[in-house]
Amino acid sequence: MSPKTVVVIGATGLQGGSVVDEFLKYPKDYRVRGLTRDASKPAALALAAKGVDVQAADLDSGCEALARAFSGANIIFALTDFWASRSKVVEIAQGKGVTDAAAMISTLEHFVWSALPDPMELSQGRFYHVHHWKSKADVTDYIRTQHSELWKKTTTVLFPNYFENCLTDPKHYLPRQVSGKLVREFPLGANTSLPNVAISDTGKLVRAVVENPQRYFEKSIAFYAQAISEGDKLAKLAKGSSRALGFAFEYQKSTPEQFRKRLEVAGMTPELSLDFTEQLLIFEFFGNVYASHDFVQAREVSWAKHTLVFVKAMPSHADDEYVQIPGLTLMTWDEFIDENREELLAKIVSANGPSRW
Repeated sequence: MSPKTVVVIGATGLQGGSVVDEFLKYPKDYRVRGLTRDASKPAALALAAKGVDVQAADLDSGCEALARAFSGANIIFALTDFWASRSKVVEIAQGKGVTDAAAMISTLEHFVWSALPDPMELSQGRFYHVHHWKSKADVTDYIRTQHSELWKKTTTVLFPNYFENCLTDPKHYLPRQVSGKLVREFPLGANTSLPNVAISDTGKLVRAVVENPQRYFEKSIAFYAQAISEGDKLAKLAKGSSRALGFAFEYQKSTPEQFRKRLEVAGMTPELSLDFTEQLLIFEFFGNVYASHDFVQAREVSWAKHTLVFVKAMPSHADDEYVQIPGLTLMTWDEFIDENREELLAKIVSANGPSRW
């Protein structure tokens, strides 16, 4: 039996790169085609050196061009990047182009769509400025309503907060020095849990899904390793770090308005700061909305620990057989700290300015 062709959008990024790395481990079973905007950049050339069929593809190029990039695909891992354009309109257009193209591929067996849930549904219409969630949710609805045959072989993966955000965006995700302390300010109570995952585990999840396709077609997967509060994350980071840096760590709850203002000072537009803040407030007011029976869970969940005020998403699973993905081991926050402590400490220093030390 010849290897299946796996096409990965965003092959040089964090999500796509993890998927590429995972499937490269199984050359007898899979051929990997990686799509990226610029096939000549160093990251793309490095993938080609590993045996990836790297091809240039622009998500703004239209359905026909994308269909050529998808030609012969058996599996497609598809994503769009809201933050590249910072436009809901652009992201929806890109997502529709990707799905229109995927629907044209006769060889396609499984379409894995990287998405987010609908913030309007999860918050009873209260938080309607979370554009980077809503745009992806609208594309999910588009697949389901406009491409019924593609939907039958689609799995939607709902991504949470990434542990790696601390490394890629330390200004927003690591504590800052205030009055002799390292303070983490967030518009959430110290015990409000958020779903988190190491984005490097994306490939592991995707392979588990495509190797059991019938279990996960037309399902949405809540992809997170751990529901943990920002207060607990900071406390765990402080262990072994406070002494090394010479500062105590402290969590402080800010008001939504204070948090938005700080984001704007750091360079966000008012519209994006509202988007970013409202996504967090969903968890403050409605609990861990990812821990829902409406979603397949990528981790073991003790349902009794999660009090959800309201959750309405995909239709509930009639059979608990599909509620959790068996045998999937995902990195925890403690493990992430242990693996990246030196870099985390360096990022805290650089984010606050070396002169402060």
